[in-house]
Amino acid sequence: MRLSASLHAADPLRLADAVGAVAGHVETLHVDVMDGRFAPAFGFGEALVRRLIADRAPPVDVHLMLDAPGEWAVRFGGLGARSVAFHAEATDDPLALAAAVRGEGALAYLALEPETSIALVEPLLSAMDGLLLLTAPAGGGAFSAAALARLADVPPGLPVIIDGALAPEHFAAPEMARVELAVVGKALFGAPDIAARARELSARAAAVPKHV
Repeated sequence: MRLSASLHAADPLRLADAVGAVAGHVETLHVDVMDGRFAPAFGFGEALVRRLIADRAPPVDVHLMLDAPGEWAVRFGGLGARSVAFHAEATDDPLALAAAVRGEGALAYLALEPETSIALVEPLLSAMDGLLLLTAPAGGGAFSAAALARLADVPPGLPVIIDGALAPEHFAAPEMARVELAVVGKALFGAPDIAARARELSARAAAVPKHV
């Protein structure tokens, strides 16, 4: 398992320093784009994603928590994001949107709120590059063990990102063996020494046995 750093949890006044501290220890940077409606908060926007990509930071994963993600999913894909995750709960035609995102050169991930079951979207999964499973409510909240348990229902071989109030103790859960990327926010950027914390969490993530 590898780490992705959630920039939403970093100090916005020291964002460049935060990126520099984690860059050598995480697989990707995770950017939340929120509209204050689908998620009760506001996130980052196009200007930040464009700059992160231009600066050749670690690859950028964009998570859209928007009421109408269609146009923006395609737009962020075209900027050079590694992946764009859009919510099944907010998308009228996930298959068409996945194809459009992939056409821009990005991976298309289907995101699910903590209460949404894998069975509900199972017919769509063969057309997706992966799943993003929220383990806390969109925009913030407490970790949900039940949301993590959905990993047992993910089809074999489908890459999974988990995102939401993750702490180091959650890495020991047996379900984590199915995870491609674990998104860490406060557990990473809340440390006094962010670089040291990134090294520690990266080592712990790498030690998680991979599901066969």
